[in-house]
Amino acid sequence: MTPFHTFIAILVNVIWGSMYIAAAIGLREFPPIFFTGLRFTFLIVLLSAYLKVPREFVRPLLKIGALMGIGVYFTLYMSIALAENTGAIAIFSKLEVPFALILGVLLLKESIGPRRIAGTAIAMVGALLIGFDPAAFDDIPALLWMGASAAFSAYTMILIRRLDQVRPLTITAWISLVGGPVLLLTSWVFESDQLAFVQAATLTGWMALLYTAVMSSVVAHSAMYFLLQRYPVAQVTPFTLLSSIFAVIGGVLFLDDQLTVPLVIGGALILAGVAWINARKGAAAVAAT
Repeated sequence: MTPFHTFIAILVNVIWGSMYIAAAIGLREFPPIFFTGLRFTFLIVLLSAYLKVPREFVRPLLKIGALMGIGVYFTLYMSIALAENTGAIAIFSKLEVPFALILGVLLLKESIGPRRIAGTAIAMVGALLIGFDPAAFDDIPALLWMGASAAFSAYTMILIRRLDQVRPLTITAWISLVGGPVLLLTSWVFESDQLAFVQAATLTGWMALLYTAVMSSVVAHSAMYFLLQRYPVAQVTPFTLLSSIFAVIGGVLFLDDQLTVPLVIGGALILAGVAWINARKGAAAVAAT
């Protein structure tokens, strides 16, 4: 990978890591469901040109839109809204990789070797260490929401694999089209005073909202797709581990998050397990070419 493309890969993960910080700041000014619905509304407007697809793709895109827009992102922002330690939930989000392996076995009858099983086990041990950290007891609800988000994301990854002919921004546009109206309606039912929150929101709150929508979903995803078009998956995916590290650093610097020994060890185990799984995927991909 060239130095410039390496810089892009690192920048993408800086954006994804800082998304947790921006979301935490924005959620101080908006209710979580309403925040997520507004986020998708901005994306619908921004990506409306990408909504046109052949008819055979409409049904799978609606399914992915429901699972991502309502499942992944609803649970993601509920987790961020409840979290006392943003870094912990950012690390927890990487459980989507072992979850995807498990679902691949259960739903696609894929086979995994002992080394991938070991990587999954290492990541799960790390998750347990974080969950049983006394300093994280207040974050258990947030971690559970993030675990649900990771599970939804893992399942959706399996569905998206079957849509390799659809551009990523088209998928993002359909996720927004499905998720936005449903989440705004859900907010209207379960939350209150949305107009008052809009009127009281500061420029910082609106900028945080726009950052999570534009920088994370449009800029970072497009840049990652740019890299995946030019390099093997095994060369690109290890960089995604950096997003959690940047989120932890940002949480300590900007949100007064606390680093504890179980969080550091548990986070290291999760990242090591995911890195091991990705390494085995890379070896398999190379062997297959």
